[in-house]
Amino acid sequence: MAHVDLHDLNVLIVDDSRTARKYLARCLSDLGVREVAQAEDGADAIDVLRSFAADIVISDLNMTPLDGIEFTRLLRNSEDSPAPCLPIIMLTAEATRKQLNNALAAGVHSFLAKPVTAEKLRRHILHTMNTEYEFQKDGRNLRPVPCSASPKAVAG
Repeated sequence: MAHVDLHDLNVLIVDDSRTARKYLARCLSDLGVREVAQAEDGADAIDVLRSFAADIVISDLNMTPLDGIEFTRLLRNSEDSPAPCLPIIMLTAEATRKQLNNALAAGVHSFLAKPVTAEKLRRHILHTMNTEYEFQKDGRNLRPVPCSASPKAVAG
């Protein structure tokens, strides 16, 4: 299925739980991911992204002081965002339908329910990285929309 090589990915983990970050980093290491950075919350993640060229973000939904939804909005819409189109997988153990809808509207690519296993993480990363997205403005938010399966025009 995969044309993305996990060994080549740079992954940013964003979670206010040190234990959760260590567990996710271990799962990614077990999958062969070599470059992993970590951030304690959404504000810290923006700072990390200024110096770490992530290919994908794995972010918790419920964090303080800046949660996953606000992090996503900031990353997508801030004029000085270091990576407005970066793929984001949102992790959550419990979320209301309203939170899930708000996260999608903010620009999250997909959700992964806790507890997370290395295999579930692998499948979500590969699905997200192998799906082609275009970004559309939806009100104030920039959000990813999977491209249709229709043939694309080829230049040149």
